[in-house]
Amino acid sequence: MNEIVSDSIDSINEDLARKKFSLVDVDETPIWMGSPTFLSYSPRYVLTAIIFLTHFIFYRVAVTVYAEGKEGIFYTFLRLIDQLFDLIDVFAFIIVMLLIARINHFINISTSNFKTTLFLLVIGLVPSIWYMANVIDWILLLLGKEGLNIPEWFDTWFLGLGIINTIIFLIYTLISQFSYSYLITEKNIFIKRKILFFYNSITVFSLDELANLKTQISFLGKIMGYGNILPIAKEDLEIEPQVKIERVGFQKVIHIIKLFISYKRVKKELQKAPSECLFGVRKPMMVYELANELMDENNAEIEI
Repeated sequence: MNEIVSDSIDSINEDLARKKFSLVDVDETPIWMGSPTFLSYSPRYVLTAIIFLTHFIFYRVAVTVYAEGKEGIFYTFLRLIDQLFDLIDVFAFIIVMLLIARINHFINISTSNFKTTLFLLVIGLVPSIWYMANVIDWILLLLGKEGLNIPEWFDTWFLGLGIINTIIFLIYTLISQFSYSYLITEKNIFIKRKILFFYNSITVFSLDELANLKTQISFLGKIMGYGNILPIAKEDLEIEPQVKIERVGFQKVIHIIKLFISYKRVKKELQKAPSECLFGVRKPMMVYELANELMDENNAEIEI
């Protein structure tokens, strides 16, 4: 038995592995078990901070009236921003959040998914919807009709909304991070996702059916010692035919608009979600060598 395989077997808690991964056969040996590291989710935590800071800046702009007479570059900056957005703050917030959502989508990283983009758009619209509801409420009262009884929007609400939205996204990120766990046996790679008591799934990759394995290690991952291990199935190697469509007139305009909304930075390497690979695991090269060794052993047994 290879040294790296024997060392992994010695270090794993087999009882815990079998308890977490119920699909492991009795004749299978758990060899390695892991989960995403905290730093592998750092883009999500950075975005969490951006969400709060954006709300906080708009809140600080709203309360600059209390900073009148105070000196310093910080208060001068706040008063300048206040003059620019005094009348259109809620609509300026939409523009800022749209810009954040667009940049996040374009850079094509782990946060550039549909759910995150939708969340950013929704929280960007909330203040404007609230403000417009107040306008409708005022109109109804002027017409002598019963209002909507919606609390009046004040710009200081940016802080409260920022705290709520930040907590929501932080909880979503923590649940996502701790929902994944991975196991390698001498026969299979198991990817488990469990979300509290509501969702539980296990994806199994048979080692003798995989075409290859690939590592993805970012610059930060090289420094901090984490990365992704991608199981490459045979269908992943198939080249998809390129289809060219000639668009004219209105179709061309619609196509340009779609490109502006959905265009992402193209990455040459294969992209897989945490539910499709060993995402952000510690010592990725060791795990890669371990899985490769087990693949070679499986292929050797098949040839015999």
